[in-house]
Amino acid sequence: MDYKQIDNILNKYFEGNTSLEEEKILRTYFTSNDIAEQHKAYQNMFIYFKEAQSVTNPLPVRLNNKQKKRKKYFAAAAALLIGAGLIGLMQINPEKIDTKIEISNHNPKKQKEAVKEIKKFSKKINQGIEKTGAITIFGTTTQKVFNLKKERK
Repeated sequence: MDYKQIDNILNKYFEGNTSLEEEKILRTYFTSNDIAEQHKAYQNMFIYFKEAQSVTNPLPVRLNNKQKKRKKYFAAAAALLIGAGLIGLMQINPEKIDTKIEISNHNPKKQKEAVKEIKKFSKKINQGIEKTGAITIFGTTTQKVFNLKKERK
């Protein structure tokens, strides 16, 4: 074996520029008994590469489906909680809530303005609550998805 050729191929190998044929030449050279003294340091590396190719994993690869299922259950539970909370908010009757308006400044003009603004705000909130009627559809859909049966009275 031409040792200068092996040196050139080794240099190319460590630079990452070898072809498959050149790498095959290196593998056969380093697994043979005719190795130059200056190349003995690389012999163990090539023997290791050859042995590592035949190593397989004795255990089967398992996908962790339990975590995926748990994530789905947590997502469903969170959706149910959010839906129940929103439905509960829709059931609140705004006339039953006691509100007191206190303005530290006893200016009747400012009080009237504040009451007017609060009524505007309350009206907008009530309109928003009315528009969220689609949330009841969410409740019935989740019952269908989870096969929940309504209790009959």
